[in-house]
Amino acid sequence: MERFDVYDRLGNPTGKVMVRGEAMPKGCYRMVAGVLCMHRDGTVLLMKRHPDKLTHPNLYEASASGSVLAGEDAEQAARRELWEETGIVCGELTQIYQAQDEKRLFRYYVTFVNCDKDAVRLQPEETVDYCWATRARLAQMLAQKPSPVILHAGVCSYLGLAEG
Repeated sequence: MERFDVYDRLGNPTGKVMVRGEAMPKGCYRMVAGVLCMHRDGTVLLMKRHPDKLTHPNLYEASASGSVLAGEDAEQAARRELWEETGIVCGELTQIYQAQDEKRLFRYYVTFVNCDKDAVRLQPEETVDYCWATRARLAQMLAQKPSPVILHAGVCSYLGLAEG
């Protein structure tokens, strides 16, 4: 059972904790953290989502992300998600953007790693493949119709790419 802290629209904790699946009260938010993993050589790690995922099945995404669990902050959650989804230990984090929708606050970071590119570990039921892509290759993938990659607007902006 996943439990997460509840935040106000400014990202301040309210002191309330909710369980995944409970209806979020109006004016309350849960936090989602993500991390863009870039190799020191400039390539971006893309993880292919499992075909059974409810959102964006079989698409590559350039971030490891998930809900910030109760007691965590966004940076801790970003580090945990990268480890869980890739097996990569996160280096220094730099926030690249934040956003919100009706029920979620998003905090996204970038980390630069110098790991063996074959060290990526797939997470069963979450990911089925991965690749390290140059920005030029990402731009080509975004231009395809339909595009095989999903990138958050803030990630596209950070990488200097047009959204697909």
